[in-house]
Amino acid sequence: MHARRLSALLALVAAVGVPRSVAAESRILQRVVVAGQPAPGGGVFERFSIEVLPVVAPVNSHGHVAFFATILRGRTSEGYFRATGRRIDTIAAQGDAAPGGGTFSGFGRHPIPALNEAGDVAFAAAVSGGKTVEGIFATTGRRLRAVAVVGGAAPGIASGTFANLDAPALNDRGDVAFLATVRRGRETVEAIYLSSGATLSKIVAQGDPAPAGGAFAGFGVPALNAAGAVAFAAVVEGRAVPGGVFVASAGRIRMLVGAGDETPIGGIFAKFSERVALNGAGAVAFTAALKEAPIAQAVFVVEGGRPRKVVAIGDAAPGGGVFSHFGLWPALSAGGAVGFTASVDRGVAEVAAFVSTATDLARIAAVGDALPGGGTLSSFGLYPALALSPSGGATFATAPSASGGGVEGIFLVPPARAR
Repeated sequence: MHARRLSALLALVAAVGVPRSVAAESRILQRVVVAGQPAPGGGVFERFSIEVLPVVAPVNSHGHVAFFATILRGRTSEGYFRATGRRIDTIAAQGDAAPGGGTFSGFGRHPIPALNEAGDVAFAAAVSGGKTVEGIFATTGRRLRAVAVVGGAAPGIASGTFANLDAPALNDRGDVAFLATVRRGRETVEAIYLSSGATLSKIVAQGDPAPAGGAFAGFGVPALNAAGAVAFAAVVEGRAVPGGVFVASAGRIRMLVGAGDETPIGGIFAKFSERVALNGAGAVAFTAALKEAPIAQAVFVVEGGRPRKVVAIGDAAPGGGVFSHFGLWPALSAGGAVGFTASVDRGVAEVAAFVSTATDLARIAAVGDALPGGGTLSSFGLYPALALSPSGGATFATAPSASGGGVEGIFLVPPARAR
């Protein structure tokens, strides 16, 4: 069960930040790319989003940004790109040759790439005219390789073959974790796989025993760190907790927190966000819906085996007002900074982007702000989301308002020490 189908089971949003002080400081925005800007190879960038998914443009500590875009009046209609300063390069475009044969025929079903510190990119794509119809691909320098393809053997599942592939995560060693649907006879099985060097191995699959009892029934998007640990949210069936947040490392799966566990602020965990964030230190951030607690929802980080509250509905927001809802998916830096989008009641801006550290919670952009190069931030899109680099730089997408005003593009806020 892939992330889109799992969202109804695992639940909502993500965000994070434990402030010791609350700031409303202005941060310097940099433009990465906007609609109408010339695209490499001809034409102009048109859009950076697919309606049913948030725009996630991962950024590394060097300020490189990977993103999906559609193109108008060019040799191709869509592709993956990487911005390095003012330069934008094509990673893969519709019509380009695919490793193993055929050509790339589409990226819109899986428009979220992964990026590492070396600037390498991993992505999912459809293929036509080759030996497969879909695959996970990754760059290593200038070389493009196939990580896994539909129709290929699925290790760890007897007589299994890959039927669908999605949601790659990439670390600095070039390892790639991804979601897969595996066909086994007449049935299909959901699973998470890890490609490391020349080895492709199953991390966990539907029906495998869960650490606290029962069997895994569905998985959220995997997160991967440089040590090769994989974090994920999952649904569990049987006489056990119905779901939780898990980490797989060195051949062992641990449950960090499960539905029904007590929370640090009272009540119990009820549901978890489908996407979690994992850093090199092993910290995991997630959003949870709570039951029998003072508030209905909060964001937590598990560090040293213990969850702590980061931010919650009703907490004070920079610039006034209180948080009333958090955007999709958590983002976590190497040092523990967390980026998120949120709605704010009784504040100056109704929707804004924030970055939190252990000592500070700052608003980095808000609806109504002026954007570099002209125009106004009218909307963060239908599903607002942030990405964070290991050093704490943040990227987010903007979109026109319902009336057509504003700018569509991707913007970068450098980490604090770079400003």
